[in-house]
Amino acid sequence: KLHKIHEDLVWTYNTENYMEPWTIKTKDSNRVHVTFTPFFERVAATNALVIKSSVHQMIGTYKGTIQTDNGEVIEIDRLIGWAEDHAASW
Repeated sequence: KLHKIHEDLVWTYNTENYMEPWTIKTKDSNRVHVTFTPFFERVAATNALVIKSSVHQMIGTYKGTIQTDNGEVIEIDRLIGWAEDHAASW
């Protein structure tokens, strides 16, 4: 079953070392509180005259809690997934 998270998520991670754990939380509640721990990083960069792009694609595991629409708290432990940071200009 899908549950829509209506709040903004706050992603906190170290852009100097993407392999450090990331935290993802809802901005105004405790509905999402997870840690993403990367174990693999793929980097792609483009620096052409009018196009500049930097992508860090991370594979890792999620651990924490997510609260459903009806208030049920779901524990997540070692859920494999991905996250990325992408900056581009053209």
